Amino acid sequence: MEDIKIDLGNWNGVFAVPNCVVDDYIKLAGAAQLKVLLYVLRHSGETVNTETIGKALSMHPADVSDSVNFWVSCNMLKRLDSDLVPDSDEAVALNSLDSGASEKKAEDKAKSERTPTKPPRPDGPYIAKRITQDEEFAFLVDEAQSIIGKPLSTGDLGILLNLHDMDGLPVNVITMLLQFCVSREKFGMKYIESVGISWAKEGVDDISKAEEKIKEFSSQCDAWSKVSNIFGIKSPGSPSKFQRETANRWINEWGYKRDAIRLAYEICLDSKGDYNLKYIDGIIKKWHKSGAHTIKEIEELKSSGDKPKKSKKTSYDISQIESFDEFK
Repeated sequence: MEDIKIDLGNWNGVFAVPNCVVDDYIKLAGAAQLKVLLYVLRHSGETVNTETIGKALSMHPADVSDSVNFWVSCNMLKRLDSDLVPDSDEAVALNSLDSGASEKKAEDKAKSERTPTKPPRPDGPYIAKRITQDEEFAFLVDEAQSIIGKPLSTGDLGILLNLHDMDGLPVNVITMLLQFCVSREKFGMKYIESVGISWAKEGVDDISKAEEKIKEFSSQCDAWSKVSNIFGIKSPGSPSKFQRETANRWINEWGYKRDAIRLAYEICLDSKGDYNLKYIDGIIKKWHKSGAHTIKEIEELKSSGDKPKKSKKTSYDISQIESFDEFK
């Protein structure tokens, strides 16, 4: 169980949400990550732990810890000893607004200085014109509505059009994208847009690449399902990118079995007192670099590298583990 002391400086005393949460992360963050952030902001100045947050949000403490790590990795928050503090100048600006007028002034200034990160949505008349004049786009609209199972709004159609025109995804790739998202019970066009933009950045511009991307994603999700079962996480939810890629590396690339992964998990609990995916990943990376993949090989690695210890609280020398490069 990880204790988290929340001390957010200038955020204390008000329940404010930094602009960048909406501007930059509303599409990237999952529901669990947003819930945890809102809880953290609401309970600024208090000391809570992952179990407390988990009970309040009906989440596993491991998922709470991962959600906190997401915001740390995004440089929204940073750890200062045992505290979480803002890691953004915008957070300070938010709490300096002591009246409605100053709040509006700061908001107008932020809007004027903000650089657009994506093209504007096409309007209704333009979309209607494209549907009547562009058979390929008209086909995409029909397919999308059939796959999602409902008529799409002008905003939804604008997302499809931008994915095609601005991000360069062919119609058949967008169709596969829609089928893939719906198969995962992700019907929201905002989610579909974020995945589509990600595909475009990674050069997924034909059917074969899309099939490979879907296969890779499914394999990663299966790997995380196995890992979360090993860790005893009963309701893992939708895995983050880090969770998927880490589990895939352990199981599909490096070939670690259940007993070895469980051992790394237990070493983490002995050392940290709570589940920490990055810490566990560091342990397994060290084993992999040393060529140790089975329990027998890990035991041999320990025997060859350990010095006599006065105390034996755990099976492994935690100070030696923490000296690995992965923890620096």
